[in-house]
Amino acid sequence: MKENVVYRTAFPVFDEESIRKILSDMESTLRSGVLTNGLHIKEFERKFAEYVQTEYAVAVNSGTSDLEIALRYFGVKNSEVIVPTNTFVATANAVLFAGGKPVFVDMREDTLCVDPVDVERRLSSKTVGVIVVHVAGLVCPQIQELSRLCKDHGLFLIEDCAHAHGAMFDGVKAGALGDAGCFSFYPTKIMTTGEGGMITTDNSGLAEAARMMRNHGQNSQSLMVTLGYNWRMGEINAILGEHQLENLEFFVNRRNELAQVYNECLLSVEGVSPITKPSGVRHGYYKYTVKLDKGINVEKVSKMLKAEYNIETGHLYYPPIHLHPYYRENFGTGEGTLPIAEDVLPRVLCLPLHVAIAEESVPYITRALDSCIQASKTK
Repeated sequence: MKENVVYRTAFPVFDEESIRKILSDMESTLRSGVLTNGLHIKEFERKFAEYVQTEYAVAVNSGTSDLEIALRYFGVKNSEVIVPTNTFVATANAVLFAGGKPVFVDMREDTLCVDPVDVERRLSSKTVGVIVVHVAGLVCPQIQELSRLCKDHGLFLIEDCAHAHGAMFDGVKAGALGDAGCFSFYPTKIMTTGEGGMITTDNSGLAEAARMMRNHGQNSQSLMVTLGYNWRMGEINAILGEHQLENLEFFVNRRNELAQVYNECLLSVEGVSPITKPSGVRHGYYKYTVKLDKGINVEKVSKMLKAEYNIETGHLYYPPIHLHPYYRENFGTGEGTLPIAEDVLPRVLCLPLHVAIAEESVPYITRALDSCIQASKTK
């Protein structure tokens, strides 16, 4: 039976106290007339670096911009960068905009994260770096293996942390495990600034270059010393970020609590396998992902959940990037080259998970999923 409430896959949360403080800070900022390059940007950067435990954090206007900035700094022009095929197209596009060529690699079925074995297989004399994506909020469990591989071959390692605010591996935060961490603060993310991104790093050269590149390549004396763009974050966005960061630990812990309820409820649902969380990892649970057994029509199940139960669901990057028309036409990619992604991603479903979901809603969602799976087999 359809309920009146709509169960969304994502929803930004601002409690009443945060809204009051945000509005107060916004009023002060509007009265000051300083809407960019102000104190809130500096404070947000300082607090975010302190949270991630890196020396530097540089705020920009999107998660795509921070990827391109990092790639430009590391110098990928006319070179190859390893990119997982199961990520948003922006990850690969940033390589192109920085002058490089993305080389797509396959994923592991158990975690949906990149497969280091395939990474090593596709290295060439033109490879200069690797981008690892912490898919759905899970820090890639093979991050240490990837780090060693990159060091052995003299490659940079960029963490795409768009899903992984507050996630950890062996006590170390996402964004502090590679040469650079690139975060997105899009409204669906674990924390948001409306639009925005952040680069985290211990590399002083990258931090300095990022500050210049985000401001048309100008240094602190307003002299253009490199090629840049307008990639600045505004003060209003930084205010949102400061207050969201104050609640980030609560957001992550609450998502983990809801995920545990999902895990327990799904034990009785046939044909569904949650993506497991390895020990030593704190999952960010940007998304709660499950795999459906072969033979279950994911599209049909998804449409039934929406039509009959008001439950929105999502897919996790299907089709994978190498099957998108642009990359097919311009890079000659196609079916059969990355078999794990091609087999698994069509069967992945993302169930509603965000801080505003009531715990008692999870059993309702899982019962609905069970009903839709059974009904899809008979229709």
